[in-house]
Amino acid sequence: MLYGKTIKKGEITLMKTRTIATILISICALLLGSYPIKAESSNPLAVYNGETITLEDFDIFFMKMLGAQGLVTFLQQIVVYKEAAKLGLSPTQEERQDFIKDEMTQEIYDGFKELYSAAAVERFVDYNIMNRKYRRLLEDKFIKEKNLKVSDDDVKKYYLKNIDQFQLPERVQMSIISVDTEERAKEVLGRLEKGEDFNQLASIYNDDEELRARGGYVGIIGKGRGLPAPLELVAFSLEEGKYSQIIRGSLFHIVFVHKKLPAENHTLEEVKEDIREYLLGELVNEHIAEYLNELYKRELPRFEIKAKLFKVGEEVESNQQS
Repeated sequence: MLYGKTIKKGEITLMKTRTIATILISICALLLGSYPIKAESSNPLAVYNGETITLEDFDIFFMKMLGAQGLVTFLQQIVVYKEAAKLGLSPTQEERQDFIKDEMTQEIYDGFKELYSAAAVERFVDYNIMNRKYRRLLEDKFIKEKNLKVSDDDVKKYYLKNIDQFQLPERVQMSIISVDTEERAKEVLGRLEKGEDFNQLASIYNDDEELRARGGYVGIIGKGRGLPAPLELVAFSLEEGKYSQIIRGSLFHIVFVHKKLPAENHTLEEVKEDIREYLLGELVNEHIAEYLNELYKRELPRFEIKAKLFKVGEEVESNQQS
């Protein structure tokens, strides 16, 4: 599904998920003659050991990873964008400013403009806003046409079935360094005591490759929700911004607490409108997905692929059937 709503179950908030196509726009648009991006392929992104890594290096890497399916996903967004344009859903200047400020951030917007043409960056902003406005238009359309409603009974059933989402225990947001010997743990502790950054050290010392890649970040863990007892005891006793001494287990651990979150008990009355909105979104998503799939079947074959790298041929058509 290209568009959808989901509930962030640990925080009791509702949000619209973003399609991955927003990250495809800036690179896949290079392939479309009608949507040119004037990017200098020599634009430097980073320097490593005296060697410059350029925008072209980055683009080739991600184009290879995304492949033909990535292009299809992007073209689907172009189809939606064109439908939105037909309906006069172009963003106002205020909408553009709000998107840049609240979602893209001014820093990222300025960074894109250093790498790509101003026209391409503005198109990127327009794509995102107009596709979202078209989504809202479809929501209103199907809610009215299909008379979609969520009853109080539906809300109550969801609340009771998913009560653990709304009755949250005390939690900690934490990182961890786990090593195989006490000597290495003492070495880490010594560097921490000298003021070195915990997560940087975690990305060097952790025995577990995945933890190294995440800089030791574990996430938000609830009390009694799976953290081994010795680690839980220490983590929930630490103050925010503090690290522990060495904790002995099958490995030797040091934990760091970023933030502590109190227990939360949300009543049905407090969350019923959020649940109603979420369930209504689930209902309308089914109709929107069906509508968009038919739209793609009709419109995608009209694209003439110019880039030899993405001569997907029958792949474009076959992807519309899924």
